[in-house]
Amino acid sequence: MTAVVALSGGLLQQAVAADVDDGTVRVRVIRDSDSNGFWDRLKEIGVSSITVELTDVDGNVRTARTGPDGVAVFPPSANLFEGKYYVRLRLPNGTFLHDSFAATGGLAAQGTIVDVRDGEDAEITMGVWNPADYCQDNPELSTPCQVAANKDGDVRTTVRFPFSARGDSTSQNNVTTLATRDDTGNTYGLAYHREQRRIFAGAYAKRHTVYGPAGTGGIYVTPRAGGATTLFATVPNAGNTAHNDPVRFDGEFVAAVGKESLGDIEISEDNKELYVVNLNDRQLYTYDADQPTATAPIDVVPIPNPGCRAAGDWRPFGLGVRDGVVYVGGVCSGESTQNRADMEAVVWTYSPQTNTFGASPVLRKILNFPRGQASSAVPGSNVWNPWLPNASAFPQQIVSRPEPMLSDIEVESNGDLILGFRDRFADMTGYEMPHPNPAFQGRLWTTHSGGDLNRACRKANGTFDWEGTGNCPNNAPTQPNGGQPANVVEFYPGDFITTLEHLETAQGAIALSLREQRVASTMLDPGGQYFTGGTGYFDRLTGSRGSDPNQQGFTIQYLNAHQDGGFGKANGLGDLELLCDEPAVQIGNRVWWDRNQGGGQSVEVDEPGIPGVTVQLLTADGTLLATTTTGADGTYYFGPQHGLRPNTSYKIRFDKSTADTGVINPRRPPAASSLVWSPQNAAGAAGDLDSDPSPDGPANARTATVDITTGPPGTVDHTIDAGLFVQRL
Repeated sequence: MTAVVALSGGLLQQAVAADVDDGTVRVRVIRDSDSNGFWDRLKEIGVSSITVELTDVDGNVRTARTGPDGVAVFPPSANLFEGKYYVRLRLPNGTFLHDSFAATGGLAAQGTIVDVRDGEDAEITMGVWNPADYCQDNPELSTPCQVAANKDGDVRTTVRFPFSARGDSTSQNNVTTLATRDDTGNTYGLAYHREQRRIFAGAYAKRHTVYGPAGTGGIYVTPRAGGATTLFATVPNAGNTAHNDPVRFDGEFVAAVGKESLGDIEISEDNKELYVVNLNDRQLYTYDADQPTATAPIDVVPIPNPGCRAAGDWRPFGLGVRDGVVYVGGVCSGESTQNRADMEAVVWTYSPQTNTFGASPVLRKILNFPRGQASSAVPGSNVWNPWLPNASAFPQQIVSRPEPMLSDIEVESNGDLILGFRDRFADMTGYEMPHPNPAFQGRLWTTHSGGDLNRACRKANGTFDWEGTGNCPNNAPTQPNGGQPANVVEFYPGDFITTLEHLETAQGAIALSLREQRVASTMLDPGGQYFTGGTGYFDRLTGSRGSDPNQQGFTIQYLNAHQDGGFGKANGLGDLELLCDEPAVQIGNRVWWDRNQGGGQSVEVDEPGIPGVTVQLLTADGTLLATTTTGADGTYYFGPQHGLRPNTSYKIRFDKSTADTGVINPRRPPAASSLVWSPQNAAGAAGDLDSDPSPDGPANARTATVDITTGPPGTVDHTIDAGLFVQRL
């Protein structure tokens, strides 16, 4: 049996010995990755090595640390007294983790009281979070549309659209143009500065396109709300192969794809640093992201070659960032040997604090496994192929020949890696283009891309299992998968279109919001319309897009439309970036029956929370923003859904007239009008457990109000409490 009374505190009293029959306290600490104040048991994991404190009425403290499952256990102890204790977490200095949001009926806040008298056990769940994980509900996404060289300069590049968008963007008119080809040229990598609300876009080498004003190393910045696109930085040594579109639609340029210009870009969690992969010199560049422009990088660090067959086979590209770690992904291309067994996906970790890479990769996977057919018209398009070195090496058939580039990395709530693979071949070809090989002229060719979306599941030692190995699921047997053969392993089996012409439709860019149930990926024909490009949405647990995948697709690029880039089923979009607001803040906590009239929440006497009290959030000048009522345990909370903003002054007004006083006397509940507000900030009461509002009139006034100021983004203040008692005559 479990007994928990939420959020109390109190004045120090003389202790009595603990009852040997007291129960056990179990405190579970989970990572509230979706910042909703509740524990999602399927996605949110326990956090180890967190110090948990129990404090008794005399101020005696007992500590324990959470184990691998996130649970700290306190058996009965002679060192603590009374059987009722305050529970607090003590997070180490410098950690990226902070107190999480709480919720009535959900995660408990700091200072929660547990009651284990008379042998009753108590178990509570508390949360921590990394504020950088925060994203608002239904954020916007941004992606760069890639534009053919024979298109007009006013054709859109950087765009934004709602995460919830599905279906046809043309009829809904829900894609907003932020930049054009004249502004940026061809780009892939995107990063978003959520404080300054500006989008970075990095140059990208793709056949039959043009570079922007700064050439191969250009990084451009565009305001999210719209406005002029400007040059942020020019990454040096990014290659010098020029486009030459008049000759076989830039045919010789294929040798530069994946090897020159820039790969992925990402911003640090504090928005201070911009990380850039230079594909030409294979180094990681770091720039000061806070500046309007950056004339030089802060750091330049070579990305280690993991031991590919030849030095030139190592091709880094993709980035991901979480918990202060930068993940850098690439492939051994197999170009030097043209042997599929020499192709390998590799992920390194990089520490910006020390400017060093890990001693060894955290993930290695040989890329010679069977896949779904990229094109039903091309037998053998169900495997990755070694990179081709130049135009003269191209075979005659170029409808589909997938070549892997590990182009994007996202980190799931449990630490798993989501890996986006872009098909290099689809950046060297396109829609109705001449063959790049001068030996095979006389017709135009159309290519079908064959990228992929894969999962690597984190192990306790920090390395990863590939999907379908170890404890990493293969969802293909249980979810719609397009009828793929049994030997095709897929965590994300929804990567197909309903006509079954293409069983690998992902195009290498991914965006993950930990508040959403689906992860987004760029893909071809996402809504079932031929020769289109856009985004598909995959269930984070099952990898499915449902029995009708078209319902989880959004079309952005349409062949032959003026704003279409002109690449059809070949890659036509770049990176995919969430436009998340700054981390939210939360305030609140508890209205309680101050039975001993001491002004502090006590563990010496039973002082339950009072349900039904009306609580209002007002601006500093008194304008009403939101209203709520206290729950069964007396708790209340205000957050972003109520318009709460960081670093802003507000008033909190408590109205006792609606209070359910049955907790005070179930048989004869006192009239709410007889309740008196506890003394404000009573001497001897802990600051996080005292009564904060001042009565709006006499001590028994209907309302009481307190002025508060929210903290910086990502902070919580669960110390705004109000005590009420019955005046004894």
